[in-house]
Amino acid sequence: MADQEKEKIILGEEKFESSKALDGAKKAEVVENSQNEVVEVDKVLVDAGGGKGKPRFSKMKFTLGALTVLAVFALLADTIRTAVFRAEDSLVFLGKGGFLTPAVGTLLMAAGAVLAVIAFISLFNRRGKLQVGQKWLAVLAGFLLAVVGFSAFFRFTDFREFTIVDRTLLTTRAYTYLDVAQVDASTTLEGEDHRLNYTFTLQNGKRFEIRVGEKNMEAVKTIDTKIKSTAKRSIDNYALQEMARLKMYTEEEALKLFILE
Repeated sequence: MADQEKEKIILGEEKFESSKALDGAKKAEVVENSQNEVVEVDKVLVDAGGGKGKPRFSKMKFTLGALTVLAVFALLADTIRTAVFRAEDSLVFLGKGGFLTPAVGTLLMAAGAVLAVIAFISLFNRRGKLQVGQKWLAVLAGFLLAVVGFSAFFRFTDFREFTIVDRTLLTTRAYTYLDVAQVDASTTLEGEDHRLNYTFTLQNGKRFEIRVGEKNMEAVKTIDTKIKSTAKRSIDNYALQEMARLKMYTEEEALKLFILE
């Protein structure tokens, strides 16, 4: 009996030790798995952060690039218009005055295109406070804004060898130099300098103004020879002095052209 009890106690100890060892192994496995899981989660979080940064950077880079291209195109808009529309026999190429210059037209075209595209895309998206009709109006407004901007490139007057071409987006009118009824030479004060201006008035009352400088004065002199002698001419003293300063005409030549005739 004593031997059997001793054996049971020993067996019980072995059983207890085996259970304790098993629990320790499970704990070690849980800790190891927990450590592995934490590392994996950290990796996922890092990858997720990097994935979000790249699209934002790409979007910002694209926006800056688009704005840069737009700014360059706006600065060169007037030069581009002249290169495209100026005739080979052009003497003086002038853009029409006013707010709607090619640079402004470029900005309006860009703004109109962006508005029209965004509004059109929103038609397929139910989110937002605007109704379908309002979205269509936004598309139309963007389209009209782009058209107005585009029309700025067609606002010019081209003094050619035999005709004066006056153009807009919808109309093109050509006049001969025989249609010029009056020529006025005057000056405008810019700072301390006087700038020479030629104003041509047609028989129908339409007027064209040329600012005369060293670069275009020879072309203006050519235009002078094409206007009929019966056209009325006028000149002021400052314009007379400015012609002499530019060496466009001597005072005697200017007086003969504008007064004696």
